[in-house]
Amino acid sequence: MKKLTCVIAIVLFTGAAACGQPPNPLIGTWVAVPAPGMTTIPYCASPMVFTSTTQTMTWPGQQPSPEKVNYIAAQTSTYPTTVYVTGNTSANHQTYEFSSKDAMVFDSAAGCHYRRQ
Repeated sequence: MKKLTCVIAIVLFTGAAACGQPPNPLIGTWVAVPAPGMTTIPYCASPMVFTSTTQTMTWPGQQPSPEKVNYIAAQTSTYPTTVYVTGNTSANHQTYEFSSKDAMVFDSAAGCHYRRQ
């Protein structure tokens, strides 16, 4: 009985560790693309590079600006989906709306559209 309990505990622990967080579709490099009906993109950061712990945004006329971040990604196996990014405080966050794994909108006042590079 003790052996069976140990085996069950190992299987449950391994299964929980394998699940972990859902995949993060934001990881990678993104470039701004004009929104439908637009020809220029003067107000969007491009490129944006996301790793598992940082985001680097390059705003027009500025140097790249890396920042440590945390991600909140849920239900990322189906689209549309959303990924939230928080910086140093939870009050400072960005929202990224994905229509597919290679297309998203940075949900800010500018509504910048991006494609995976």
